Amino acid sequence: MENRQISFFLPPAPHAVADARHRVLAQLQGWGLQPGSGVLDSVELATSELVTNAVQHASSGCEPVAVDVRLVDGLVRIAVCDTDRRLPRLRYPGSMEENGRGLVIVAAMAVRFEAEPTPTGKRCWAEFEVPATSVDARPATVQRVDR
Repeated sequence: MENRQISFFLPPAPHAVADARHRVLAQLQGWGLQPGSGVLDSVELATSELVTNAVQHASSGCEPVAVDVRLVDGLVRIAVCDTDRRLPRLRYPGSMEENGRGLVIVAAMAVRFEAEPTPTGKRCWAEFEVPATSVDARPATVQRVDR
C-alpha cells in the first residue's frame, strides 16, 4: 500500500468542524476507502472531536487549525494542531454532564491516540486500522494545501 497524505488549514470557527469532516471523508474515499465502512465512521467521529476541541480551545482565536491525514501501512492517522499549549485530559463526566465524552470515545475506538506538545501549541492524533481489502490500489498522492 502506498503512502498518501493531505494537509490543510482551517479557521478556528465552528463551521471548520463540518468542513474538516467533509474534506477528510472525501479524501479518504478518493483514496479508495469504501463509504459505509467502520473505519470511515470512526475517522469521521475523530475528526469532529479533534477539530471541535482545537476550535474551542484555540488560544488566540485567530490562528488557523492544522489538519493532517495520512494513509500509511494500513493505518489512517488524523492529526489536528492548534496553538493552545494545554494538553487535553481524558475525563469521565457524570451522567448529567453534557460535555467531556468525545476524547474518551476517540481513544476507545482508535488503535492509538495521543496528545503531544509542539513548539507552537499541541498536536492531537488518532490512528485507525484499515483492512487491506478496503483500499483500492491507486497511485500515491501527497497534497499540501496552504492557507
